[in-house]
Amino acid sequence: MNYRFLFAWVLMACMYTGVKANPSQEDGQSQVAPPSLKIGYVDVGYIFGQLPEAIKNGEELQTFQEQLKNQIQLKANELERKFSDYQKQVDTFTEAQQKQKQAELNALHQSFRTLEQQMPVDIEKKYQAVIEPIHQKIKQVIHKIAKEQGYAFVLAKDTPGGPIVFFAQPAFDLSELVLEQLKAMAPKEMEPPVVGPKVQTPAQSSTRSAKTVKKK
Repeated sequence: MNYRFLFAWVLMACMYTGVKANPSQEDGQSQVAPPSLKIGYVDVGYIFGQLPEAIKNGEELQTFQEQLKNQIQLKANELERKFSDYQKQVDTFTEAQQKQKQAELNALHQSFRTLEQQMPVDIEKKYQAVIEPIHQKIKQVIHKIAKEQGYAFVLAKDTPGGPIVFFAQPAFDLSELVLEQLKAMAPKEMEPPVVGPKVQTPAQSSTRSAKTVKKK
């Protein structure tokens, strides 16, 4: 089933503000128009670009990725350098020395391969630690708003598979409301301690003046 088409169809159907009552009467009573569904959508990418916590954690994840890449590059450079040195000096080595150098190169190459294979695993763990909790907070806030304000559907504007909402009136956009509540949930940072000389109080000033002895 094409869920993207289904969601788009539901969105367009739910934008209709109501259904007019049928003028024909049945059993002496006019048909009652069914209530319209209340629907909204959220731009998660926009929220991540505006939420300080998400920006900070996103930068932390990016820094972590760069550190892993640098470690792998350093290991690759070391392997290349040692292999080049081995090729230049191989004719001067005894058979035992050649076997020892080859074992060292194999161990270094295995270490390099291990780093390469472990990198995606480490990045996924870091993502789960710093990004996934924000996704969960966004979901919690969306559920809270939907429940309090009676929304039947809240759709994601964009997904990894592509856009779900191709068009909607701005009045259906709940992104700013979600962002506002997320910012209110963020813990306030502690003010840094004051650095520098303490301000002298009037009492201290007068005490020092009293102790001052005038020279005749």
